[in-house]
Amino acid sequence: MSTIACDEPRSALDESAWRALCEAAAAQAMKGCGLSHDYYVECFSSAIDAQVDRLPDDQRAQALQIAQEWDYATSAERQETQDWNAENGYCSHGISLGCCPAGCGSY
Repeated sequence: MSTIACDEPRSALDESAWRALCEAAAAQAMKGCGLSHDYYVECFSSAIDAQVDRLPDDQRAQALQIAQEWDYATSAERQETQDWNAENGYCSHGISLGCCPAGCGSY
């Protein structure tokens, strides 16, 4: 996945470059999620978190708002999902225990 170069401060987010990065991150997350939406959100959001840290502080809110178009979730939101899954018989991928192709909760 490409990164957005931020060596020189800019006054505005390069939205087209950020959207391209989001598209690439979403495509990569989709390839590895096994059709689990929870796992897709985890993979996509983690990739976005890594990239948004490279942006100037004044551009991060706008970048994260754009990323929500691809179902970006904050780390707190992702933790809430993980907690709910654990309390309700789902693995970290959002799949019923014993049914996950990754072997989560296999008996």
